Amino acid sequence: MRWLLRPLLVYAAFAVVTTWPLVLHPSSLVGAPVGPGDPFLYLWVLGWGMHAVLHDPISLLNGTVFNANIFYPAAGTLSYSDHLLLQSVVLSPMYAITGDVTLCYNVLLFLSLVASAVAMYAFVCEVTGSEGGAYLAGFAWGFGSYRFAHLIHVQLQALYFLPLTFLFLHRLIAAARRRDAVFLGVTFALQAISSPYYAVIGGVGLVLGGLALFLTAGRRAHWNLVRRFVLSGVIAGVLVLPFAVVYVRVQQSEGFGRSLFEASRSAAFAGSYLQVPPGNLIYGRSDILRDHREPPVGGPPRTGPERELFPGFTIALLAAFGIWSGRRADARPLVIAMSVVAIAGFMLSLGPDGLRSVYATLHRYVFGFQAIRAPARFAVLVFLGLSTLAALGWRELAAGLSDEQRLTPRLVPALVIAITVLELFHVPVTLAAAPALQTSVGQWLKRERAPGAVAVLPLTIDVDNTTAMVQSLEHRRPLLNGYSGQRPAYYPSLVDALSTFPSDEALHALLESEVRFVVAPKPMMIDGARSPLVERARFDEGTIYELRWTPEVEAQVRLRAAVEPPPPGPIPFREGERASYSVSWNGAANVTAGTIEMRVEGPPYRFVVSADTAPWIARFYEVHAVLTTVANHQLMPQQHQRRMQEGSRSLDRTYVFDPEGGVIRIGPTVEEARSGKAVTLPLAAHARDAIAALFFARTMPLTPGAHYRVPINDGGRNGIVDVTVGRLEPIVVQGQRRQAVRIDPRIEHRVERRTPPSATVWLDPDGAHVPLAVEITAAFGTVRMELTGYERGSAGGTGPS
Repeated sequence: MRWLLRPLLVYAAFAVVTTWPLVLHPSSLVGAPVGPGDPFLYLWVLGWGMHAVLHDPISLLNGTVFNANIFYPAAGTLSYSDHLLLQSVVLSPMYAITGDVTLCYNVLLFLSLVASAVAMYAFVCEVTGSEGGAYLAGFAWGFGSYRFAHLIHVQLQALYFLPLTFLFLHRLIAAARRRDAVFLGVTFALQAISSPYYAVIGGVGLVLGGLALFLTAGRRAHWNLVRRFVLSGVIAGVLVLPFAVVYVRVQQSEGFGRSLFEASRSAAFAGSYLQVPPGNLIYGRSDILRDHREPPVGGPPRTGPERELFPGFTIALLAAFGIWSGRRADARPLVIAMSVVAIAGFMLSLGPDGLRSVYATLHRYVFGFQAIRAPARFAVLVFLGLSTLAALGWRELAAGLSDEQRLTPRLVPALVIAITVLELFHVPVTLAAAPALQTSVGQWLKRERAPGAVAVLPLTIDVDNTTAMVQSLEHRRPLLNGYSGQRPAYYPSLVDALSTFPSDEALHALLESEVRFVVAPKPMMIDGARSPLVERARFDEGTIYELRWTPEVEAQVRLRAAVEPPPPGPIPFREGERASYSVSWNGAANVTAGTIEMRVEGPPYRFVVSADTAPWIARFYEVHAVLTTVANHQLMPQQHQRRMQEGSRSLDRTYVFDPEGGVIRIGPTVEEARSGKAVTLPLAAHARDAIAALFFARTMPLTPGAHYRVPINDGGRNGIVDVTVGRLEPIVVQGQRRQAVRIDPRIEHRVERRTPPSATVWLDPDGAHVPLAVEITAAFGTVRMELTGYERGSAGGTGPS
C-alpha cells in the first residue's frame, strides 16, 4: 500500500482545494450548492443507516432497516432512493463519537472524491505501467465535470469501486486465477451495494469491456477462464441478492420505474459533452462552455447537472492519441476494450433519443434498466474509457520523445498534468448551510413517552419536506412527510387533504393515517369542543398539537358533502354496450396514438375501459391499461381497479370506496385494499371515480345552459367536475359530419400543481348519449378521441358506427 500513499496525499490536498471552504466548516456547511432537496435527503439516509448500524445491526441482516420513518404508513421507504448502507457502516464509528450527521456527510463526500481518484490511479498504473498517466487519469476520474455537476448528489460520487472491478477484470483475463475472480465478484458487489444506480451502469460497462478483452486477448477457447467468470458472477449475485430483493419487492408493489419518455427527459445531448458546471474556473465562470439558451416549449433544459459532461480537451486529445498509437500487441486489447466502454457509455447517455431500438430493448429486458431516470449518467463509462485511454496516450507520447526533447524525466508529465488540472479545476460557487440537528420541537418529541406518528406542516409534495426528515433523526418517530427518488402513489392526495388544515378533511386524513402529533408553523385558533387538536407545546420553530379522538369528536369531523350532485337520470346504456375510439395526438401533426374501448357489463354495473398505445408511440411511452369500475344502480362506485403495463413496468391498484366511513382504501389487490394494511384516505361525500362520473354524466338531460357539479375521487385525490351543457353543434367524426351536444367539464382540485388540462366532450343527442368525440388539451398538446364503432348492447340492436 505504500506506493499509493503519495497519490493519496496529492488527491486529498486537491480535494481540500476543490471543496473549499468545507474543510474549515465541516459541521455548519453541507458540501453542496443547495440544502433542501437531495443533499438533505441523503443527510437523512446516512443518519438513518448509521443509527441502524449502531443500535440495531440485526436490521441490516433481516432487511427491516429499509422500513424507514418517512412517507408513513408506507413500508420499505429507504429503498425509494440509494440506501448508502455500506457507507453508513464505514462512517458509523465517527457518528458514534460525534453524533454529527453533517460532519459524516461531508467526510463521505471528501473520501468519495479521494478514493475514486486513488482507485483509478491504481487501475491505470497497473494496466499501462505509467505512473504519470495514472496521476492524470486519477485527476480526470476523481475531479472532473461530472463530479461537480452532481455535487448535490453525494450518492453519485460512489465511483470508488468501479475502476477496481476493471483492475481485477484485467488480472483475471491475463492469468485466470481464482483469487482474481473472487476479487472481481466482491468489488462489483461492493459497487452495486454502494450505489444501485451504478450496479446497472457499471454492469453494462463491465460486460462490454470484459467481452472485448476476452475476444482480443486470444482467450476464445480458455474454458477455465469462463468458469472463473461464472464464479465472479455467483459471488456478486450472492452478495447483492439481499439488497436486490428489497428493491424488486418495492418496485413490484408500488409500480416504480421510468418510462422511455421519462428517461428521455434526463438524457444527455451530444453538446452536453461541451458544457461545464458554473464552478469550473476557466470555462464555467467565464461562460465559455455554458449554454444559456431557453429550451424548446415543453422540452428538457439544455443545461443542469445531467448535461454538464465536459471531459476536458486535454483528456480527449490524449485519449485520441492513445487510440491511434496503441496499436501495438500489448496495448491493443486495452484500447479496444476502453473504446467500446466509452462509445457504449456515450450512446446510452443519449437515452432513448440515441440508439432507440437498443435502449428500448435494454429497458424492457435488462433488470434495473427501468429504474434509470437519468440516462445521462451513463457518461461515467465515457469518463472511465477516456481517462484510461488518455493515460495510455500520455505514455506513448512520453515514450516517443527523445532524451533531448524531454529535458528532464519529470517535466513533460508535470506539464501535461498541470494543464489537465487547470482545465478541470472546479471550486463550488457556494455551499449550503447545514440544517439544525437539534431543535426544541425535536427534543420535546424525543422526550414524549406516548408513541405516535408526526406530521410537520405544511406538508408539501417536494423538497420542502427534507428539513423535517433530517430533524426527524432526533426523535425517530414515524413521519408523514417524505421526499425521495420515488414516492407512494397516494402521497399527492394526502398533500391535498392537509393543505386545508385544520379543516375536517385534513383532520380526517390525519385520523386515517394514524398520526398523533402535528407540528404547525404557528399557533392557530382551535375549537376545543369540536376539534381533536390539543396544544401540547409552543416554540419559536413550531407549535405541537396532539390529536385526541373520542367517538363524538370523530363523528363531528367526518367529511360532509360540500357539493351534492343531482340524482342520476334514466339509464341510457345497456349490458353489452361497447364503444371503441381511435386516439390522435395533434402536437405536431395528426397521427394515431392509440385505441380505447369502453364496455358495460351488468347491472349492477361493471364499466371496463381498456387502452393501448400505437406502435410508434410505444417507442416513447408504451401503455396497455385496463380500468374497471364496479358501481351500484345509483352509479356510485364500490371499487375501482387499474391494471397497467407501462413497457416492462406493471402496476396493479385497487380502490375500495367506503362512503359510509368517508374513506377510500388503496391496495394492490381487492383483498389487501379491504384489509387493515391498506392505505386509507378521505373520500368526499357523493364522490365517484372518473369512469363512474362519465357514465353518470350520460344520464343527465342535455339541456343547453344546464350546469351541475360532481364530486370525484381520482386515485385517492378528491376534486370536483364542473359541467356546463352547451348547444347542439356540428362536428366531424371519422370524416362524417354529425350533430352533437357539447359539454365542457372542468376539473377543480383543492391544490393545483400545474395548469389543469381543458376538456371538451361531444355527446350524441339520441337517447344513449354516447360520447362521439373528446378533446383534451394540456402542455403536451391536444389529444382527440373519435368514435369508430358502437354496439348498443343486448337489450337493443346495433347503433351508430
